[in-house]
Amino acid sequence: MPATDGFIDAAGHEALPPALLSMMMTANRIMATEAVRAVPDGRLTPPQFRILNYLFVAPGASLSEVAAYLGVRLPTASVMMVKLAAEGYVLRSRHPSSRRRMQLVLTEQGQAVTTSVRNALFNRLGSGLDRLETSERAVLHDAIPALRRLFSLV
Repeated sequence: MPATDGFIDAAGHEALPPALLSMMMTANRIMATEAVRAVPDGRLTPPQFRILNYLFVAPGASLSEVAAYLGVRLPTASVMMVKLAAEGYVLRSRHPSSRRRMQLVLTEQGQAVTTSVRNALFNRLGSGLDRLETSERAVLHDAIPALRRLFSLV
């Protein structure tokens, strides 16, 4: 991976914010590449895949929950959801205990596309992990709790 933005801290290490941003952007590029491969006609954007992936792990989520997850306003999430429903990836239905709430679930097509992209991403990551030294993999494994906490705070 190329150097981030040239930001070096006082100890001579890459500064974490630019390094993390660079890695996030790389991860987003890889995700976009795999989403395009799974849906070659280009109808699945990275934000749309993020919605599908969220519904994969949180079936029955509401539109408000999806909007909060994406960090967008409700109307923006609604427009994306209408498109995903029209493409046959998401089914919108009334929540059984609340007439005002919609629940969102993946259709079979949505499940298949999401599984395909996730598997491709896991394969790419696995291939990269296999090329790392055992000690590097251990460092990454040990960093996961701190990274989860970091991203829950920002």
